[in-house]
Formats: sequence, structure tokens, C-alpha cells
Amino acid sequence: ILQSKNEAEARSKTFLKNTISDISHQLKTPLAALMMYQEILSDEPDNIQTVRTFSAKIGATLNRMERLILSMLQIARLDAGNIIFEKNSLRIADLVARSMADLTERARLEGKKLLTEGDSDMLLDCDPVWTVQAIGNILKNALDHTETGGIIRIFWERTPAMTKLVIQDDGSGIAPEDLHHIFKRFYRSSHSLDKEGVGLGLPLAKSIIEGQGGLISVQSAPGKGTAFTLSFLTKP
Repeated sequence: ILQSKNEAEARSKTFLKNTISDISHQLKTPLAALMMYQEILSDEPDNIQTVRTFSAKIGATLNRMERLILSMLQIARLDAGNIIFEKNSLRIADLVARSMADLTERARLEGKKLLTEGDSDMLLDCDPVWTVQAIGNILKNALDHTETGGIIRIFWERTPAMTKLVIQDDGSGIAPEDLHHIFKRFYRSSHSLDKEGVGLGLPLAKSIIEGQGGLISVQSAPGKGTAFTLSFLTKP
């Protein structure tokens, strides 16, 4: 019992150390940028255009830091097993609609289409809040890697064994050397079109789906788009 307790405490300390290390390492760059912007503003306080430009940069950097910290804390809670998923049977169509809500306007402004297809009455046993976030993260990733005029399809189907939700885009696709790394934290491909991301959207989505007993897989090829498939065992 004592040995088991000591091992658990050692794992907890290692986990905490790694989490703090990850957060501090990732905050170094935006903090350095904020210091630089502040120095520029101090040097030219009367230059209205400079003040406006770097005030906007400061705001964007602070937003990025906020997303980074919140995502890291969520992943830490998931990894530590501190999240209890409250599962309910919900219509997949409603889950998808909620996931798209904050991205519809962005898609319109960028000239991209979000299309849905599936049985409107099909149910999925899941935690709605966390699952909506996971789907939303994957949709955002699809928008980030799809050019103007692109189409993102969200469709779902059920087999006797599995309930599947697929998010498919016709964007830039994923290079073969990147495909096996996209769920790693902070991984940023050299081919990425997304310059503002923090590299945690897909790892967080994976933790959420797998934490509920589901599976997430990806199929992609450069120039041929990407398809993420969320699979859950069909409820008897």
C-alpha cells in the first residue's frame, strides 16, 4: 500500500512538473512580444498610428495567451482524471449546430461553406459541453486549412457497432511526415496556414473524445483535403 501511494505521489509530482514546464515554456514567446510592444509604445506615445497598431497587437497576443492557458488547464484536468463526463443522449444534429454556432460567421466572411448531412433524429450518448468543444476545435482546424471557396462537410452515420461523425474538408491536406504528429501538443507543421494557433486544439479534441470512450482518426493527403472521424460504440 505504501509503495503504491509513493508511486502515485511520484506520478502526480512528475505530471505537475511537466504541466508547469509546458505552460511556462509556451508563455515565453508571447511575453517577450508584449515587452517589445510596450517598449515601442513608450518610445512613441504621441504617434497615434503606432499606438493603434501596437495596441491591436497587444490585444491579439493577450487573447492568444488566454486561449493557451485555458487549453493547457483543460488538458491538465483531463490528463489528471479530474473531469467527470456527464453523459446524456442528445441529437447529433444539435451537437453539430452548437459546434458551428461560433464559426458560421467566420466561414461566411472567409467565403467558405459549412454543410451538414445526417439523420436529424440520430442520438449520441456523450457529454454535450465537452463534445461540442471537441467538434468545434476540429471545425476550426478545418477552416484554418481551407482556402476561400472551400467546403467543409459534417456528416454522421450509424452501423450496428459504431456511431461515426466525420468532419471533412477540401483544403490543403496534411503532409505525410506530419500526419502522425498532429495530435501532439504544440506541434506546428511547417506547411501550416494557421499562424495564430497555439497547437492545442487537436490534442484537446483527442483527449475529450477518448476520455468518453471514443476514438478519433484522420485521413489526409496533400492537396486533397482532410477527414477527421469521431467513432463511438453504438449504444445497445
